[in-house]
Amino acid sequence: MRPSFLFDPSKSSLFYLILFLTLVVVGVTGYDALNGHYSMIGSVASFLGLFVAFQSWKAADDASRKTDEALAQMQALAHETRQLVVSSNTVEEQIKSAVVTISDATRELYKGFQPIMNEIAAFLTEAAESEYLAIMTDSAAIGTFYARHHHPALNQREMRALTDRIHDLLLERARDAREFYLATLAADEVPDSVPPTRDQHGHLHHFVQGVWQQFHPESPVTEEYWNEHREQHLSTLRQIQETFTSLSEHREQRAAGLEPHQHLPVLPLQLFLRYNAEAKEPFRALVVFLGQYNLDRVAETRAMQSADPELVRTFISMFESLTSLDDHPGYQELRRQLPL
Repeated sequence: MRPSFLFDPSKSSLFYLILFLTLVVVGVTGYDALNGHYSMIGSVASFLGLFVAFQSWKAADDASRKTDEALAQMQALAHETRQLVVSSNTVEEQIKSAVVTISDATRELYKGFQPIMNEIAAFLTEAAESEYLAIMTDSAAIGTFYARHHHPALNQREMRALTDRIHDLLLERARDAREFYLATLAADEVPDSVPPTRDQHGHLHHFVQGVWQQFHPESPVTEEYWNEHREQHLSTLRQIQETFTSLSEHREQRAAGLEPHQHLPVLPLQLFLRYNAEAKEPFRALVVFLGQYNLDRVAETRAMQSADPELVRTFISMFESLTSLDDHPGYQELRRQLPL
């Protein structure tokens, strides 16, 4: 409720000043009328008393108004704080929604070496006649070193059948995919003229050594086992190259001057990427969370599949960057002609 004019000192100051002056004039006039019995000093003292009382009232009113303003500011701040809490809760809900969306896009999560190898075989089977197939892994002989030297030992008959099936499917996809890329760690020996280093057999040897020591921490991988795996890797690469060059399904890729095999400088994780516009789910990715930076988790390898287009495109960009394909003029022109 707003105060009336007489009780609002900020509005009635002039009124009270005129009133006080009027009282002074009345006092002086009364002095003559009463033959000097009215004291001038008393009139002035009365005026000063009224004036001081008025100023005290005005100061108290100003303090009250400032207190009300401070309270109003505190209430506004409290309201903003409540809005911030509501906004924070909204952001948290959005984050939860994003996590659910990622989970929905992921769909499956696999644990263990053999289940993941089965999913690799299924992925390569479903990738038949794809428009784009890109694989990023440690070795072209996919899974053979794990299967052979896993500890505790795996059923070698089952593992040999599974790795042979993956090998055959890899060659089939190298034949029927419009674009086929296999990126692996380098396994070439360093020439004798170059001083030996810890990775004297290339990045693949360093990776294989890391896998071996997770299963056999007491000793390094032997030359026999390393040479055996290296030969499997190189033999598979030769077969893929022969399959790729002897057939004509890859005319766009070959015209762009792009080889099927690419070298990786690092292996953060392993990827199997497919694009097929005619498929129910055009984009598909199988991600194996095992690479050079988490070799300590070899015994509990994990993988996931996703058909979320944006997520798969992100993995394709990672593949292009790690293999430097995105810097190749032929690949850039190919992507302009055949966008994913």
